[in-house]
Amino acid sequence: MRGIEQYIELFESERAHIDAGSHAALNARRDEAAATFRLQGFPSQKVERYKYTDVAAAFAPNYGWQMCASLQEESPENNDILSKYGTLADVNADAITALNTMFVQNVVVVCLRAGEHKEHPVQITNTLRSSAPLMQHRRLLIVAEAGADVQIILGDRAEAGQDFLTTQVTEVFVGEGAHVALYDIEDTHERFRRFHQVYAQVASSGHLIHTAFTLAGGISRNQTDVRLLGEGASVNLLGCAITNATQHVDNNTLIDHIAPGCTSRELYKYVVDQQSTAAFAGRVLVREAAERTDSVECNANLVCTDQARMWTQPMLEIYADDVKCSHGSTVGQLNDDALFYMRQRGISEAEARTLLKQAFASEVLNEIPLETLRQRLLMQVEKRFRSCENCKLCVK
Repeated sequence: MRGIEQYIELFESERAHIDAGSHAALNARRDEAAATFRLQGFPSQKVERYKYTDVAAAFAPNYGWQMCASLQEESPENNDILSKYGTLADVNADAITALNTMFVQNVVVVCLRAGEHKEHPVQITNTLRSSAPLMQHRRLLIVAEAGADVQIILGDRAEAGQDFLTTQVTEVFVGEGAHVALYDIEDTHERFRRFHQVYAQVASSGHLIHTAFTLAGGISRNQTDVRLLGEGASVNLLGCAITNATQHVDNNTLIDHIAPGCTSRELYKYVVDQQSTAAFAGRVLVREAAERTDSVECNANLVCTDQARMWTQPMLEIYADDVKCSHGSTVGQLNDDALFYMRQRGISEAEARTLLKQAFASEVLNEIPLETLRQRLLMQVEKRFRSCENCKLCVK
C-alpha cells in the first residue's frame, strides 16, 4: 500500500498549494476524486481493463511533482465552459482518472462555437526536461459545438536520461454535425511512464477521429471511451505502436453505441520486437436501442522475435437485432516468402525486414486524412524502424 499512501500524503500536504494555483471548477472535484482513490487505490491486473499493465509498479517510484503556475482566467466564459462540459470523466469509474483529478492544476481548453471551423490544426506539444524524476498531471477539454470542425495534434516528447511519469485526461464533446480529429503521438524513451484516458461523446451526425501513435516510450497505456449518443454519429479509432527493448504498450478501447444508425471503425496495428510486450483490448457495445449499427473492429500484430509478447482481445457485445458488426485479430511474424523474394532481388535481409515492417504499419498511417501529418508520421516511422536495426534502447 506504500505506493498509494505516498500519493495520498503528497495530496494532503500540498492541497493548499494545488488549490491556490488552479481553477475553482477543478478544485471543486478534488474531494470526490481523493475519496475514490483512497477507496480503490491503483487498479490491479485482476481488474479487467487493466489486466495487461502493472499499474502499481509504474507508480511505485518516488517521483518529484511539477507544481504549475495558474494559467486559468476566472472569466465568465471559462467558468461556463468548464461547468457545462468538463464533467465527462467519471472519477468513480477509474482510479487513474481520480488520481489525475486530485492533482491537476490546469486545463487546456479548445472550444469551437457553433459553425466555427479551424483552417489549420491546433498543435499541443509537451516536452519534459528535468534533473530529477518528475511527475506531471494534465487535462485537456475539447468542445466542438454544432457544425464546428477542428483538428488537434498532441505530442509527447522527453529528454533522455531521466524518469518521467505523466497522466492526462482528455474530454471531447462533439456536437451535432461537428467534426473533431484528435491525433495523439508519443515519441519519448524507455524511462517514460504515460497514462492517457480519453472520454468522448458524439451527438447526432457528429464525427470523431481519434488516433494513438506510440513511436517510442517505456510504459504507455491509452484508454479511450467513446459514446455515440445521437442518430448518425460516427467514430474512427486508429492506433499504431512500434515497440522494442523492454517497452510496453497497452491500448484499451470502448465504443458504446447508444443511438440508432451509428457507425464505428477501429484499426490498431502493432510491431512488437525484441523483449517488448503489448496489448490491445477493444470492446464494442451495441445497446438495445442502437438498431442499424454498422461496426468494424480490427487488430493486426507483427511479432518479430520469440521473446516479444502480444495480447489481443477484440470484443462485441450486441443487444440489438438489426446490426452489421464484425471484429477480428491476427498475430503473426514476417512473411518468409516475402523476405526470400526481396533477398533474391538483391535487397539485404535487414533492409527487407525494415521495408516489410514499414508496409505493415503504413495501413494505419494511410487512414489519416491530414496529408501533412500523414507524411510526417511516415518519415518518423521509417526513421524508427531503421534506428531499431541497431537499437541503443531508444537513447536519443
